[in-house]
Amino acid sequence: MDKTVQSVQKRFQLRKAAGAYWLLDMEQTGIPYRRPIQLNEAAAEIWTMLSDGKSKEEATAEIAGKYEVPTESVRQDMDDFIEQLKQQGVML
Repeated sequence: MDKTVQSVQKRFQLRKAAGAYWLLDMEQTGIPYRRPIQLNEAAAEIWTMLSDGKSKEEATAEIAGKYEVPTESVRQDMDDFIEQLKQQGVML
């Protein structure tokens, strides 16, 4: 498993509450408070695949097949999602 994804999995955990998915920083001290990051269902599914050790390519192929969408479209969405997580300090 990629070490970046592995370290992210330990620090940030996915939870479902109030009908939404949330990424929680499990190591925060509370000062400053880091709000949970809300994810949609697709993003939560991608997060789960990556944190379970699937490569970006494996996750892309699985999502494309499951939802019958072009692989290139899924690849772009995956790259955008990962970039957003990097900007928020969730992934390096």
